[in-house]
Amino acid sequence: MSTAEYLVCDFCYRHCRLKDGEIGFCGVRERSGDTIFTHNYGGLVLSAIDPVEKKPLYHFLPGTNTLSIAMFGCNLTCTFCQNYAISQRAWEAGAQRTYYTAREVVQLALDNRCPSISFTYSEPLVWQDYMVEVATFAKQEGLKTIMVTNGSFSEEALNRISPFIDAFNIDIKGDEAFYRDYCGGSSRPVWKAIEHITPSKAHLEITTMVMEGVHTKQMISSIGRHLYSAGVQVWHLSRYFPRYQEQKRETSEHYLKEVVQEAQESLVPFVYPGNSSLDQNTYCPGCKTSLVRRSWVFRESIIDHSNCPVCGRHIYGTWS
Repeated sequence: MSTAEYLVCDFCYRHCRLKDGEIGFCGVRERSGDTIFTHNYGGLVLSAIDPVEKKPLYHFLPGTNTLSIAMFGCNLTCTFCQNYAISQRAWEAGAQRTYYTAREVVQLALDNRCPSISFTYSEPLVWQDYMVEVATFAKQEGLKTIMVTNGSFSEEALNRISPFIDAFNIDIKGDEAFYRDYCGGSSRPVWKAIEHITPSKAHLEITTMVMEGVHTKQMISSIGRHLYSAGVQVWHLSRYFPRYQEQKRETSEHYLKEVVQEAQESLVPFVYPGNSSLDQNTYCPGCKTSLVRRSWVFRESIIDHSNCPVCGRHIYGTWS
């Protein structure tokens, strides 16, 4: 018999207080008696071999592939969600799953010669127990681990997860009003997570999806100043396309170019357009040498041991 009226799930900043039999905001975490468990533990709703650049990570093992996996669920309700069929609670009942033990996931990465495993597509925070188990075995085999996340960690989760993840891509979706109006969440725990990760040994890149007419240049400028102050080195600004409940017109290449130029004024060293035909190559901030060339059909890098081969400047990233 349960001994407490409420148990608190500490997997994200919401700290859902659950009575016996209740399910958390994410639709994944459920209380039974004196335990909180993760539904369909190990049930993958999606797995794929992706270029690591797709995460997006441009400064972490460029030119390699990563094994991407996802379980169901998310702790936000973004109206524009690009992967709503595997993240939003209304679709959970019909989700098709393939069950893998943590060791089987690692073996799948090894069999496909992937040097890393990415926890992505949905929100790994809500199935972090499985993620940490997979990551533990991955590290034993010398594989790198990547977490693509909305960043709304609890302090407990951040301390629990950080030792097991080599690279993060964290969304900064907008200002606080944007989180309230479009995401059903808050930017505050995301900024706390970024400020925790930037001084650590983990690699970090940030992504903001730009909605024309919603993300103003002033908003981007403000986010950029905050990112620079936090020590962020890499920022992706990607075009919005209509998905899920949000049917605003897609962001134009012209507007994205203007926003990227605004973002570059923030002094974040590496700013990239995403979902775009704009230039996504990496240049040395010092001598402007082209270090990594990217297109849909090739990826070519001339960086060796994190230094520009022309001027010797250190280039942020994990290059081999």
